[in-house]
Amino acid sequence: MTYEVIVEGFVLEVEVTNCDNTPPCPGTWDSDWDFYGSRELEFVVLSGITYDASGARQVVPGYECYQAGQLYAKQIEVDLWRQIDSRTQRQRRAA
Repeated sequence: MTYEVIVEGFVLEVEVTNCDNTPPCPGTWDSDWDFYGSRELEFVVLSGITYDASGARQVVPGYECYQAGQLYAKQIEVDLWRQIDSRTQRQRRAA
């Protein structure tokens, strides 16, 4: 799934390659992971744009996209979880 993430002046197109969103199950004692649940996310920055001081749109080169993904990984992950959780809630309401 592909998402758009805005972080520190970059508009990044990010593909989620792996998403494990296991909810907690307090009634089980098999393992800590089952009891507390787990959330893991892996992503790749596909492309990006930024704007210069005059407001002109500029394409971010591939290596700079990679660097932005590494540098802002935590902020990107937080925004991705926000978008994933929002989508999940909308799907539950629609069902």
